[in-house]
Amino acid sequence: METFPIGAPRDDERLESKRTFEVGGVTLEIGTGFLKAGTRMPDQGNSRHPKREITLILEGEITTVSGNRTRKLRAGDIVTIPPGQEQHTVVHRDTSLLWMFFGT
Repeated sequence: METFPIGAPRDDERLESKRTFEVGGVTLEIGTGFLKAGTRMPDQGNSRHPKREITLILEGEITTVSGNRTRKLRAGDIVTIPPGQEQHTVVHRDTSLLWMFFGT
């Protein structure tokens, strides 16, 4: 068993990777984030990740656009985005989140 602190950054807008694990040829990366209201990620256009993304909203409110779908997410909501799918997010209220990337 391993334990580690997971507290979300609060001082400024950022995402922070906390740990990366390898299990049976699959990588799992876990991180936290704090995003200020009025932020768009990325600043312009869309981003995409080579691994599946799962994000849990701990507090706040965002809208994520991905795969021709738009979803408003609040504390307690989870969004999962397949590898390679374009996405962008608009932050409506200061938001703390926990994110994970996993895949080969």
